[in-house]
Amino acid sequence: MAWLRAQSASETIREYRSQAEHVRDELTAKALAALEQGGDAQAIMQDLAWKLTNRLIHAPTKSLQQAARDGDNERLNILRDSLGLE
Repeated sequence: MAWLRAQSASETIREYRSQAEHVRDELTAKALAALEQGGDAQAIMQDLAWKLTNRLIHAPTKSLQQAARDGDNERLNILRDSLGLE
């Protein structure tokens, strides 16, 4: 039984990492294309950092907001712990 739970967690971890890597690759490709077209490197890097941050924190932010709206403190605490927040 523990093995099945571990497999389920492993699949979720792989899926989460794959999703993050896809976002990274997509935004990096766009930034590199902008650089190749002679765009301002500093502005492109700042835009990349901003977009990457927002894309990666969007889903957790929505989950935190929903837990707060629902008054679900247990879920809120689980999310905080999962995100490494104290």
